[in-house]
Amino acid sequence: MKSKLFGAIVAPVSIVGLTFALGLGVTAFGVGEQQQTQSDTEISALDVTTEVPVAPWCGWYVSGAGDAELVLEPDTSLAAPTEYTGVEIPLTATADENTAYVGEGPNLSEQPSADDCSWFTDGNKYGARYDVVADGIEFIAEALLTSDGLIFTPTADPSMDFSAIAGNALRITNVDIDACSAEGFSTDESAEIADTNLETTPWSVLTGSVTNNNFCQWSAKYDIKIPAGMSPLYGNVTYRWTGPTLTHTLVIPEDQVGPDPAP
Repeated sequence: MKSKLFGAIVAPVSIVGLTFALGLGVTAFGVGEQQQTQSDTEISALDVTTEVPVAPWCGWYVSGAGDAELVLEPDTSLAAPTEYTGVEIPLTATADENTAYVGEGPNLSEQPSADDCSWFTDGNKYGARYDVVADGIEFIAEALLTSDGLIFTPTADPSMDFSAIAGNALRITNVDIDACSAEGFSTDESAEIADTNLETTPWSVLTGSVTNNNFCQWSAKYDIKIPAGMSPLYGNVTYRWTGPTLTHTLVIPEDQVGPDPAP
């Protein structure tokens, strides 16, 4: 009886133990899980910017050439007569100083710094030249007749007209321009307006010689002579001769290269 009772008692204990063990198995391995599904996650949106000054464009400029009228006077350095008596009178005049340069803007009288402007690329550079063109060669004479010290309307006197011709050309000397060759300028120190030659080019700069601050200063000196042997219609008066108009032009080549303008 005892052993049976003991066996009966042990059996339930064993079942409980088995149940407990199975319970441990379920707890250790769990029910399982799959890899989670993820989408892109924006962390931040970063705008990258900078602000840097852009240099002014370089360009060609001429300043100082402000003469509206050029008055020739007897050349005292040659002891020229100051009164016409039928003898030749050398005349001369020196115009205001001209300044030609590459820079960021007009009206400079001193060489700018190479950092003041930029062409940005060599392909944007372009050369230039300076032309002087006369509209004729005639010097037209007028007698300034006076009465009681008052000047009346000038009176033409064709017998005193003369022209710039070979042997008495309107000579233009570009004073100090030879110094500009060191700045890339090809210069013509002197030229003559006479007969059919009505144009001269004091300087030019090829594109390959262009920098950020090419610079040249010069003055144009003009010389011509009132010829000897003319017979005025009027004596004891002042005569005025009006010569050709000289047009000075900064010429930019037609093949100038640069970026297309903004629309």
